[in-house]
Amino acid sequence: MGKTATPTLQGDVLTLQPGRDDGECRPPGVRTFVLEVASEAASNTLLASLPILDRLLSEKITSVRKQRMEEMVDFLAAHMVAPTQSETEMAQRLASRHARVLNEFGYFTAERLADMNHSRAHNRSALTDNWRKRNQVFAVPHPNKMLHEQDVFPAFQFEDGKPIKAVHAVLEAFGGRKTPWKLALWFTSNNGWLPGSARPVDLLTQNPQAVIEAAHREAEGSAA
Repeated sequence: MGKTATPTLQGDVLTLQPGRDDGECRPPGVRTFVLEVASEAASNTLLASLPILDRLLSEKITSVRKQRMEEMVDFLAAHMVAPTQSETEMAQRLASRHARVLNEFGYFTAERLADMNHSRAHNRSALTDNWRKRNQVFAVPHPNKMLHEQDVFPAFQFEDGKPIKAVHAVLEAFGGRKTPWKLALWFTSNNGWLPGSARPVDLLTQNPQAVIEAAHREAEGSAA
């Protein structure tokens, strides 16, 4: 059995205008429209299309309602299901590591970096937005949203307020495959690809090429 062809209208043949309120009682939210068709042929095509359009619209509405219901269920379930003991312990460990990164190395806000670089842009985030688009630096969400609504920039990426070139090369090597916090932890954790299993952050200016090579090796390993 062949597929049913859906009639189409081509050209400027339809005009849709809001209908006038003639005082007729209608359910709340219902509106009327006047549809002017340019020709009899277009009118016949439109009339033939209406049953198909009605079916497609009904199917689409049903699909959207189902998707929204699934999203609501997932949202409610996420708040109702208590985390397991292992999940709680993992979250605590990660929270401790995130705090350690910011406490040990410090961080800059976009406004602070704009001031350090004497930026005259009215938008105080313009400078760092440009750096981020060019993959020169990365930012992480601050754990305390009441203190910092916007993302902050781990300070080890900068020297005299300007991005360290090796950071750009590392970000390019990973190609967006690491989340911002995973990047921060990679930079600040001991790395077996580096001499003495040093932390990349400690060699960013002393031996940047070794750090870049370590990033490429890990990126190639994760992509394999």
